[in-house]
Amino acid sequence: MSTLYHRTVLLTLGVVLAGCQAMIYGTAADLNALSIGMSKAEVVAIMGSPVSVSADVAEEHFIYKRMKHVISEWPRTYVVTFKDGKVVKYGEQYDERNVNLY
Repeated sequence: MSTLYHRTVLLTLGVVLAGCQAMIYGTAADLNALSIGMSKAEVVAIMGSPVSVSADVAEEHFIYKRMKHVISEWPRTYVVTFKDGKVVKYGEQYDERNVNLY
């Protein structure tokens, strides 16, 4: 078989496998439906259950993993922050805990 055929098959396989992660995690586009002031129930209805929840005295944080785009290298970490049960901010977590070293 030709080299072009092999390259085409490998490229197609790579795109399909990369898209599988988006099916598992979803994409960051889900955050476009969020807005400040939403309740926890509204956020869960849009985003699903968080992978983790953390809190301090003043705020509660729902942690989500999403692919930045359908074809991305790895899932990124996104945080939805609540105060008094309402969304006060949301977006990608940019600190070093978000770096995938594997």
